[in-house]
Amino acid sequence: MASVQTIVITGASRGIGLATARKFLDEGWRVVGTYNATPIPIESSELIPISLDASSPASIVRASAEIARHITSIEILVNNAGIILDALDTDIDMDKIRKTFEVDLFAVIDFTERLLPLMHAGSHIINIDSTYGAMSIPIDDESSTAYRLAKAALNMYTRTLAFRTRGGKIIVSSLDPGWVKTDMGRLGATESHGPDREPEETAREIYELATRHVPSGYFWRRGKKRAW
Repeated sequence: MASVQTIVITGASRGIGLATARKFLDEGWRVVGTYNATPIPIESSELIPISLDASSPASIVRASAEIARHITSIEILVNNAGIILDALDTDIDMDKIRKTFEVDLFAVIDFTERLLPLMHAGSHIINIDSTYGAMSIPIDDESSTAYRLAKAALNMYTRTLAFRTRGGKIIVSSLDPGWVKTDMGRLGATESHGPDREPEETAREIYELATRHVPSGYFWRRGKKRAW
């Protein structure tokens, strides 16, 4: 009998992370899901919930060590947990920039680097990014500077990590999920303009990207490579 494959998903208690956890469980995977304040609302013998506060380096150390005690191999890592603190802000707020980088960039790097020893040839790391992190897209409003900066930097981490892990044949991708109907996605909404995608759509895209052979070091949107 083939061994159960394992995916680690950060921010698995709601939104994209929760939908992705459900999708992979439905497909027969073991899911290691991290959560912060809200427990993951799933009952399954194949779910391993791990407490993780992405704003705390000590919590990242504890969570990664706990994961290593539970499993010996990671086939997929989805770095989904993130925050946006300046969705409608048009002014620069250095405190918000620092806090956003702590969660949306530094935590992703720290957590990923600690889990790399559990990965192998064919493992796939997917960083959930954003159109706001794309340098090729014109900026059409003055908001979300902290979020844009952090997501642009995360895209560069995807590219540099893909280069660093090329010898081990680990696949590293960024994924732009579009504007999704989540608590975070609704923060930037207005009466006339808001999110148009369901979390389940993104979960299916993550599953399809993660389970097919794709080249490492690219930015994806709706199943196709997109410009950085």
